[in-house]
Amino acid sequence: MPGRNWIPVIIRVAIVGMGLTALSALYHYVIHVNNTTAALTFLLVVLASATLWGSPEAILVAICSMLLLDYYFLPPVPAFGIEDPQNWVDWCAFLITSFVASELSARMKRRAWEASQRRKEIERLYALSCSLMEGSTAARLAERIPGQAMEILGCQGMAFFDALSGRIHRAGASQNISDAALAKAAGSSEVNTAIIPVKMEGATIGSLGFNAASISAPGMQSVANLVALAMDRARKQEAAALADGARRHQELKSMLLDALAHEFQTPLTSIRAAISAMLADSPGRDEQEWLQIMDEESGRLSAMMAEAIQMARIEAGHVDLDRQPHTVEDLAYSALDKEMTDGSAVEIDLPPHLPPVSADAGLIRLVIRQIAGNALKYAQPGTPITLRARVEDTGVVISISDRGPGIPPEEQRRIFDKYYRGKQGRGHPTGMGMGLPIARQVVEAHEGRIWVESRPGQGATFSFTLPCAREEASV
Repeated sequence: MPGRNWIPVIIRVAIVGMGLTALSALYHYVIHVNNTTAALTFLLVVLASATLWGSPEAILVAICSMLLLDYYFLPPVPAFGIEDPQNWVDWCAFLITSFVASELSARMKRRAWEASQRRKEIERLYALSCSLMEGSTAARLAERIPGQAMEILGCQGMAFFDALSGRIHRAGASQNISDAALAKAAGSSEVNTAIIPVKMEGATIGSLGFNAASISAPGMQSVANLVALAMDRARKQEAAALADGARRHQELKSMLLDALAHEFQTPLTSIRAAISAMLADSPGRDEQEWLQIMDEESGRLSAMMAEAIQMARIEAGHVDLDRQPHTVEDLAYSALDKEMTDGSAVEIDLPPHLPPVSADAGLIRLVIRQIAGNALKYAQPGTPITLRARVEDTGVVISISDRGPGIPPEEQRRIFDKYYRGKQGRGHPTGMGMGLPIARQVVEAHEGRIWVESRPGQGATFSFTLPCAREEASV
C-alpha cells in the first residue's frame, strides 16, 4: 500500500475519540448501559475504523475505547482503575478482541487493495501486450517500447537497451537511468526494482529501466517478458520475410535459367544436327577432326546447360529425386569419364562386391563431379585424387581424397555454407562457393550426410553416405 500520511490519521482518531467520549458520557449519565453494551459499541467503532481507514486508526481507536471503558463502565467509576478481578478479565478480553478484530479487518482491506492493484496491473499488461504485438520491424518496435510502456504503465520515464543493436531508446524523464546501468543489467542476471534484464530463451537481449513506476517488481518482470516476446516475434517475422524473399529469388533464378537453357537448346540441337550431316558426307581428315571436336564440345555445352538448370533447381529447394538402384562403380566412372579421358590424375579404387545404392543417378553424378572438381582445383600438380568406397551400417560411404594444402579447422565448419570460399581458393578465378552447398542438399535429400576430414598440409577427404538399395519384392 502507499506510504501513510499521519496527519489525517491523527485528525480521524481525534474526531472518533471525541465522539466516543460524548457517547460514553451519554451511556453513563443518561442511558445507564452496562459495560457489555458499551464494550460491544466500542468494538463496532473499532471494526468500522479498520474497515474505513486501516490498521493505525483502528489500533488508536481501540486504545481510546479501552480507556473509556475503564473510566466510565468498570468500577470504580468514573475513574481509572479496576477493583474487581473479573472486570480485569473483561477489560483484557475487550482489549485483545479489539486489537485482533482491527488487525483482521485491516488485513482484509489490505488484501482487497492488493487484489485491486494486481487487477489493474494485469489490465495494463494486457494493453501493453496488444500495443507491442502491432506489426512493426524490430528496430521500430525497439524505438516504440519506452513510449508505449510509459504511457500505459503510468511511469514518469522509461528506457530500453537493445543489446543486439547496442542502442538505447528513452521516453519521458529517464535521465536518471544511466546508459552504463542499462548495459550492465543486460549482461547480468540480477534483478532490481529499477532496471530489469530482458531475456528470451535464457539469452539476455536487452534491459528495461523504470523511473517512478507505479508497478510491482513482478509486474516489471512481466513487462520485460512481454518486451522479449515482442522483440523475438518481430525478429522472427523479419527473418521469415528475408527467407521468403530469398526463396522467391531462387525460384525466379531457376525459371530464368530454365528459359535460357531451352533457348540455348534449340540452336545447339541445330548445330549438332548440322555437324552430324557434315560428318555423314565423309569430309577430309582435317575437316572430320574439327567437326568431331565441335560435336563433342556442343554436346558438352548441352550437358552443362542441363546441369546448370539442375543446380538452380536444387538451390531453389526443388529436389525431385528419381531413385533407382545403381552400382557405385557405374556412378563413379560415368561421373568422372571426362576427367579420366582428359588424362587428369583421377584414381578410382573400389572394393569388389559393393552393394547397389538407392540414388538419383544424375544428381549423385553431379555431387561426385562437384567434389572431384574442387579436389582437382586445389590438389598439388602431379598428385592424383582418389575415389574410394566402403560399406558401413548407414549404407555406402563414398570418399574423394586429394593431397593438397588441406583445410584449416575453422574453415571446415563453414565450407558447406552458401557462397563461402576458403582462403586457399580465393586466388582461383572460377567458382562461386555453391558447389559444396548444393552437394550437401542433394546428399541430405537422399537421407545421407556429407562431411570433410582434413589437416593443414595433408590434403582433404570429402565423404558422403548413400543408402543401400532394397531388393524389389517379386510380383
